[in-house]
Amino acid sequence: MIFELEGIELSIEEPALDFMVEKAMEYKLGARGLRSICESILTDAMYELPTTEVKSFTLDLEYAKRNFEKSKMSLLKVA
Repeated sequence: MIFELEGIELSIEEPALDFMVEKAMEYKLGARGLRSICESILTDAMYELPTTEVKSFTLDLEYAKRNFEKSKMSLLKVA
């Protein structure tokens, strides 16, 4: 993943992972949809962290919810 290439250790807390999976199931998305949800949540960190001195990043539920809500993914309608 891009974090590893930049020397940043990424960890994901279980509640954040559960949130992403729940959203994929809610919108009836498959693996590609789950990947899109992950990317929409992590986009800011992927672009901002490499320009800082941060060497580890933990994705928690609060960060996941906040970034999902501001992404275009949140505009999806449940099928």
